[in-house]
Parts: sequence; structure tokens; C-alpha cells
Amino acid sequence: MKVGGTTMPARWRRPMSLRAVGVAVAVVVVAHGTVTTTPHGTSLALLPVAHAEDDSAPSSARKGRKVPNMQESTYRRLGEAQELVEAEEYGKALPMLEQMLESKRRYNNNERAQIHKMLAYIYFEMEDNAKTIHHFEQVIAQVPDITEGLENSTLETLARLYFQEAMNQDNPDSPAANQWFQKTLRTIDDWMSKVDEVGPDAHQFVATVHFQMGNKTKSIDHMETAVRLAQERGTKVKEQWWQMLQALYADADNWQRVVEIGEVLVKNYPKRTNWMTLAGAYGQIDQPQKQLWTLEAAHAGGYLENESDFYTYAGLLLQSEMPNRASKYLQLSMDEKQVERTVKNLQLLGQAYQAGRDIDEAIPVFEEAGKLAEDGATLSRLAALYLQRDEYEKCRDTAERAIKKGGLRRPLSTRVTLGTCLFNMRMFSKARQTFVEIRRDARGNENARTEQRMARDWIRYIENERKRAAELAKLSG
Repeated sequence: MKVGGTTMPARWRRPMSLRAVGVAVAVVVVAHGTVTTTPHGTSLALLPVAHAEDDSAPSSARKGRKVPNMQESTYRRLGEAQELVEAEEYGKALPMLEQMLESKRRYNNNERAQIHKMLAYIYFEMEDNAKTIHHFEQVIAQVPDITEGLENSTLETLARLYFQEAMNQDNPDSPAANQWFQKTLRTIDDWMSKVDEVGPDAHQFVATVHFQMGNKTKSIDHMETAVRLAQERGTKVKEQWWQMLQALYADADNWQRVVEIGEVLVKNYPKRTNWMTLAGAYGQIDQPQKQLWTLEAAHAGGYLENESDFYTYAGLLLQSEMPNRASKYLQLSMDEKQVERTVKNLQLLGQAYQAGRDIDEAIPVFEEAGKLAEDGATLSRLAALYLQRDEYEKCRDTAERAIKKGGLRRPLSTRVTLGTCLFNMRMFSKARQTFVEIRRDARGNENARTEQRMARDWIRYIENERKRAAELAKLSG
């Protein structure tokens, strides 16, 4: 769906790679209660080896639940695996870690969590989503013997990986996709219930999940929360967030809110798309003057680029009784090849010239449009212009072509033009016959009362003219 120049977010996009999901996968090694979290892309250096009797871990890291200590041998083994990971020698690191899990030596749950965490990291780098998820789930399976920090970071990462799986399904409405979406929501809700503070990015993510599930109302609620939290923190709201929220409101036909967001966007992000979307939104709430002002500003900023931009701009100028400006800009855009000389565009240009009483410019434009048009509407307007210029033969020929071509909105009106031209050519019999037929065809037609009255008046006038002509002939004879 388009709102002005803005395209609504796609209902479905696939496939997504592991890197595209944008999660910070961390290798977390816990040594005697101390947590080291290493986001993707940073150093994977382990903490210095700590002995069992060492009680020097920072209190902030030890906050919350107490977890089993990691033995020095385990710590040393993980360090060896990490060196291989840093060298991107995953083929050597994987069997080492998997052998640790299969070993008869009994690792405690905290140690097993660290092994699974490192395996998850490796599979993340190898773009294997299924195994990445499996090992992160195994980290969560060790609760409560892992730190709260590790649990929370893993839950958040899992939610995003589940969302990726949903997005990679062939059918967005399939039961499989829905199951992944539901797992995403359950996991992120669990994470939100455990952390001390939920930031705007998390609400934006939840809004995206609900949007993909078709829950537009919930998506709006979370996007509004994301925007509010960002503003409360004094952070500039991302342009994409405003655009997503705007698109959601447009989908819900809440055009007033679309306008409000559009005004924020053009102020903070004065780009073509935002200007054109705001102009379109003003049109939706029937405020053509504000729509015109917006397009005026966009034009001044050089943002009018597409053919539809110039057409809409010229149309609003014409509607606002500024036909000379409308014809000027539309003619200029045609000369500069920004607007094609199609029937629709030529008709608007001709109407602008005509409304500005520039008949000499209007006629050749309508002549060009008439040659391209499939129906007779343009020819009908051209015939009326010929009549206005007293070019009666051209008027007659053009009106007859328009009638023959058909597709006229008011065919009787075109026939009135034809009859008038015939009269001015002093072809009284043909003119009278034309108006008699018009009067006959207009009877009983509620929408043709004007043509019926005009035909009646013309018949009387022609009869009087014929009588007057006959009397003058007798006197002259």
C-alpha cells in the first residue's frame, strides 16, 4: 500500500541470514561468578584464570543467584577452543567442544552452559540457525545454575533467532511460521519480565513481530511506546520508526495521526519520501490547501521528481484557481522530459491553458491529446474550443469525430456543440434536425435536462431565423 510516496512495510520478506537478524551473539565465560560478555565482532578474550578460593569478583557481577564455580581445567580447555574460534578455525573448535559435552567427566551446569554458548557462537558464524538455536536453548536449560545476565542476554538473542526462523518460512500464514512467531513473543515477554528496564529498541522489535503476525493494533501500541521511551530519554527517534508507525496508522485509516507523524518527519528528516507522504495524507483528510502548500515546499526543495508529483502539483494549482502557474510548471516539466506527453497529462495541461483563457495554447495541446485518446472526450473539448474561436468547420468535423469515437461522459452536450456549429455555418436544416434528435433523446433523462432545454431553445431560434430569412427574401424580391 502507498501513502503518497511512501510504501507500506512489506507483509513478508525472506529469506533472512543469521547476520541480517542483527543480534549481538555473545560468548560468555563465567569464572567464579564473574561474567564476560563479548558481542559479535569484538575480542573474545577470556578473563584471567581465577582459582576456586578467589573471592575477588566484582559485586555487580555477583548480584542475584549464586552459580557453580568453573574448574580451572574447564576454563583452560575453553580458552584453547576460543583461540581456534578467534582464528576462525571452526572445524577444529567444534569437535573439541562437542567432545567436552560427550566426555564422561561430569561438568556442572554452569560449565555446560559456557560450552553450549561457545558452540552457539560458532554456528552463528557458520550461518547455521537451527544449531545456533539448539545450543542457546541448552544454555537456558541450565537455569538456575547460570547468572541472570547470561540468562537474559540469551533469551533476547533467542527471541530474535526465533523471529528469523518465522521470517524464513515459505508461507507467512502457515502453522510453522505462526509457531515461530509465538515462540518469539513468549521468549521476548519472558525476557521483558526479567530485566530491570525495557528500552525502546525492544518495543520496536515486538512491534515488528506483531506487524508480521497481522496484529496491527498491538504493533501500534509497542511502536508508540518505543517512540515515547526514546523521547523521554532525550534520544532522537529513528526515521524508520516514525515511518513504520506512520504506515501502520495509514493501514488503519487513521489519517490524522499519519499527518501528525508526517509533520514531525519533514521537520526532522526533510526527504522527498516524507514530503510526498505528508502531501498525500493531507489529501486523504480533504485539506487540499495544506496539500498544495506541502507540495510547494517540496518543489522549492527540489523534491518533485516523478511524473505523478508534477501531475498532482499542477492539478492542485488548477483546483486552487491558479491555472497559469499550473500550465507553466506542467509545460516546463514536459519540456524537460520529467513528464511524458500522455493523454492524461496533455488533457490536464490543456485544461490549465483553457482555464487561464490561453486558448491559442490550449488548442494544439488538445489536438495532440485527441490523436492519442481512445475515446472522444478530448475531441469534444477541442470542438468547444473551435466554437469559441469561431472556427465552425473545424468545430463540426471535430464534434462528429468525437461522437463517432464514443466514450463521452455527456454525449448530448457534444451534440449541442455540433448543432451550434452547424447553425453558425448557416446549415439550418441540419442544425434543426440535430437539435430535434437531442430533444428526443433527452426526454425522460434526469441528467439531460440542460441539453433538453437548450435543444428546445435552439429549435425555436432556428425557426424564427428561418422565418426572418424568408421574410427578408420576399422583401428583397
